[in-house]
Amino acid sequence: MSPRPDTETRAEAIKRFQDLKQARDKAHETAEQAKQAADEVMWQSIAAELDAGNALQADVVEATGFSRDHVLRRTKKYRKQT
Repeated sequence: MSPRPDTETRAEAIKRFQDLKQARDKAHETAEQAKQAADEVMWQSIAAELDAGNALQADVVEATGFSRDHVLRRTKKYRKQT
């Protein structure tokens, strides 16, 4: 069994753990922002394809595996109003 660390050693370790957690949280935040940006680009592009008449909503469903309702909800804000 190894000896118990003293108070100072433990405090230094706790600080390192806090720094590691902060770095992890920042990486997760950055990844979430990248995911949201990728989603927005995808749905804007799909909406543009639908508006251009290049595909049907059913084609998007087939290609992505998302439900028709999901495609409708996600593209609605990017569709041109007619």
